[in-house]
Amino acid sequence: PLPRFTDIQVWNFYMMGAVGAIKNYIETMIRDSEPGYKIMLMDKETTSIVSVVMGMSEVMKQEVYMFEQVEQMSSGENMSYLKCLVFVRPTAENIALLCQELQQPRYGAYYIYFSNVVSKAGVKQLAEADEQEVVREVQELYADYLALAPHFYTLNIPTPVTGMRWSPGSLQRSVQGVTSLIFSLLLLPDIRYQANSELARQLADEIRQTIVVEGSVVANCSARSTVSHSNGFYNSNTGNTTNIGGNSSSVVLILDRRDDAITPLLHQWTYEAMVHQLLGVNGGRVSLANVSGISEELKEVVMTPTQDQFYAKSMYLNYGEIGQTIKQLMEEYQSKLSKQQKVESITDMKNFVQSYPQFKQMSGTVSKHVTVVGELSRVVSARRLLHVSECQQELICGTDHSPNLQRVHELVRDPSISAEDATVLVMLYALRHQSHPNKDTRGLVAALERRKVTPSYVKLVSAILEYGGNAARQSTLFSTQLPQDVSAFKKLLFKGVKGVENVYTQHKPLVLETATLAIKGKLKDNLYPYSGNASPATHRPQTVVVFIIGGVTYEESAAIHQLNSSLSSSNSNSSSSSSATRVLLGGTHVHNTPSFLEAVQAAVVDRDRSVQKL
Repeated sequence: PLPRFTDIQVWNFYMMGAVGAIKNYIETMIRDSEPGYKIMLMDKETTSIVSVVMGMSEVMKQEVYMFEQVEQMSSGENMSYLKCLVFVRPTAENIALLCQELQQPRYGAYYIYFSNVVSKAGVKQLAEADEQEVVREVQELYADYLALAPHFYTLNIPTPVTGMRWSPGSLQRSVQGVTSLIFSLLLLPDIRYQANSELARQLADEIRQTIVVEGSVVANCSARSTVSHSNGFYNSNTGNTTNIGGNSSSVVLILDRRDDAITPLLHQWTYEAMVHQLLGVNGGRVSLANVSGISEELKEVVMTPTQDQFYAKSMYLNYGEIGQTIKQLMEEYQSKLSKQQKVESITDMKNFVQSYPQFKQMSGTVSKHVTVVGELSRVVSARRLLHVSECQQELICGTDHSPNLQRVHELVRDPSISAEDATVLVMLYALRHQSHPNKDTRGLVAALERRKVTPSYVKLVSAILEYGGNAARQSTLFSTQLPQDVSAFKKLLFKGVKGVENVYTQHKPLVLETATLAIKGKLKDNLYPYSGNASPATHRPQTVVVFIIGGVTYEESAAIHQLNSSLSSSNSNSSSSSSATRVLLGGTHVHNTPSFLEAVQAAVVDRDRSVQKL
């Protein structure tokens, strides 16, 4: 059972977001498993859940001796002098592995924490295997998602949809992840979904049913005596909900990636998004092994805001701004380095010893980010991404068909443009001008074939039309983009660091508009109905939890971060803290363009696209 919370604790849960909720669970687990050195036993998924919010060195400061994965448990020496802190997902595979461990226990005591609700059958299996009575505690937590930022989360399901249906296990995993987030933030929300998506309706109904069954557990966590079924918790007849405070509302909004297939195809220019798009991020780690002349300690670096203060401050800066910030960091480091080199007295030596750990950390930060930004700059130059991105922005934000077609033809024929970038330009053109009477998608596809682009890439053009074309969308996607002369923004060059240009992108992701309407209480009921035929809310929600089936992007995360910042500014001008509003954004996966194209291929697999007109 979860602990009961005071009013202040409820408010802290409300404000700290996804990262704070997961971190609080981890610290509580360690603290409640009694003093003394312990082993932390996790599975692959919970290892990721922990590592994105807390560094392993931070965990080890709290008497955690070492880490082990349940999938790789050894039958090594008996270490009964150690306790074992278990944090795993409540899967049948994990329970079977734990039963094997308990039948021949290597540790003196086991404290088992599941990241979500475990079945009664699973608990019975563990009890029967614990013949030596070494299990001290078994608890269920709501920590079944990856918290990448206070407002941003993912479930790490790269291909949740196959043949336009849920992939095996993906619906259940999505239900578990979203309800885990809801309950970890002590919310009992209304559930709304995108009307034209059957996948969204299925997920919304499953989430609602889970809240009906388990919501009373969360309700009991509050110490507020005023909260009851009569003032807002789930009622089986109406489905109406409110959050744990009883005085404000929340809503979960289930969307489908097919409504906006544009955003994952665009090159993104914030620091965080560029690292993911051009270098790739896996569990908060970035591989630099292919960088020429790289030192051993920089072949893999950690890039998470919870473990890198500079990155936390810089992740939402654009390409030009990050160059200026890196320059300032270098100047600060060089200034401190010159002072460290002047050790002429006992006092100087003492100051050097005291500041050495911070100095060494700063040295590592400088080396890491200079290397990362340098590699990003090299890739941008080698792939001519400034030219590609300008064309992408003119396609999406502009209105003139003929100049768009001419520019795309030029870049598709250019051998210095990669096959992937050329194909994506054709995909964007096909989506943008699908209904134009003079469209020439076939001519662009023929140009790709003349370039000897692999057939699997060429097929993606028809695949993206089936996945995210006019027939798949309920939104008027392109009407949200204001016509812009993007070339005018190329004059905004950054002059602080040689070779770095500030590319100003005008595209605004659709989810920003949708989330803004949700916060204002202006979503149309026919486009975003309530699950379970619930009555429409009569007031604005204070928390909107968005979940996108098919994945999210870092561009969308940055947009929601900016929205929350503006909401926070508005809240600070309010006389009542209870008026605080926020949006949390998440999805099945965090995509860059390559991973999104793989998801699109999986989504349309085994479907006949011969009738899809190019």
